[in-house]
Amino acid sequence: MVRMTNTYVLAGTEDPDEILRQTPYGVYVAQLGGGQVNTATGDFVFGMTEAYLIEDGEITEPLRDANLIGNGPEVLRNIDVVGNDFAMGHPGTCGKQGQGVPVGDGQPTLRVTAMTVGGTAR
Repeated sequence: MVRMTNTYVLAGTEDPDEILRQTPYGVYVAQLGGGQVNTATGDFVFGMTEAYLIEDGEITEPLRDANLIGNGPEVLRNIDVVGNDFAMGHPGTCGKQGQGVPVGDGQPTLRVTAMTVGGTAR
């Protein structure tokens, strides 16, 4: 079965706090939960276990029970700023048809210009 076991985005040069200050409105995702990926199309949906609104360059209200929905290659093309704070994520498992494979990830703070949140395009 097709799997993507290790995913990394290398660090950029931007200060993460400045990325936030320069974002007038958006969603700050601190932690993703489980999800699904269609490996033939790249379409995905992931739950956000910790996320907040960004308003006028500041983190404000927490979001609850929301999902990120998109297409992997499209999201990668829509990254417009990459922070200098690369960090490894927590190890996880990708389960598919009764099989589990260890997965790892790492990335810095980054900003995606457009994505569907909670099932509503915005």
